[in-house]
Amino acid sequence: MAIKMKRSGAAGKVPTTAQLDLGELAINTYDGRVFLKRNDGSEAIVELLNSGRAILAGTGLTGGGSLAADRTLAADLATQAEAEAGTASTKLMTPLRTAQAIAALASSSGSTSLSAGEVIRSRVDGYVQNTSSSGYATRHSFDFAQNGTIRVSFEGSSSSSEPAYFRITRLRNSVLTALGTWSIAGTTWAARSLDVDVAQGDRVSIQYLASIRTVTTGFGKDTSTTTYYGYARIQNVRFKTGGENLIPGIYAPVEND
Repeated sequence: MAIKMKRSGAAGKVPTTAQLDLGELAINTYDGRVFLKRNDGSEAIVELLNSGRAILAGTGLTGGGSLAADRTLAADLATQAEAEAGTASTKLMTPLRTAQAIAALASSSGSTSLSAGEVIRSRVDGYVQNTSSSGYATRHSFDFAQNGTIRVSFEGSSSSSEPAYFRITRLRNSVLTALGTWSIAGTTWAARSLDVDVAQGDRVSIQYLASIRTVTTGFGKDTSTTTYYGYARIQNVRFKTGGENLIPGIYAPVEND
């Protein structure tokens, strides 16, 4: 025995709520569409899943297609060339592509690559002291919007004959690397410098750390403990180039440039 539902052979024909009872289905045999009446407090006609319908990928997306199968939409990302050209209007940008576009824009606007030299392009740092031995303190950081080489220099000393520790680090793509590490003992200021290769988005920092050494002597009741401190002192932090202007990053803008 065949079961027939209300049906129409007219293209685009959709039943009204008055034409269907609750639980009753209707078919459009021309379009291949199936409908039912829903009542969630108000009546409405609902179309059941139709494989003839499709999910369409809009601007900046790929994928989509007929509902007859699972579909995955994906972002249509710009290539580096497209990001640097800045002309595509239908592609999406990642943080990396945005950084590459900014670097290309800076280059096209007359900004040159950096080379290490003796022209000071950073703020002048006076003397400060770090008494902590539990972790490096940062005296100065700089974010770069250019590529090339920068000469980083400073003067360091200790508060005593005990050593104090200093280092220059570079943060690139969330990876921190210690490029140079120095141990300086004695109260006389000692100059140190390092040429650092930098790329757009790098953060270069100068850090310093105190040392604490505990020495126990004697035996039994004659035991004594002596603590020796080497507080880290630093001054005259400089970021130097061969004459080019640094483009200050958002982390540490240049002062008195």
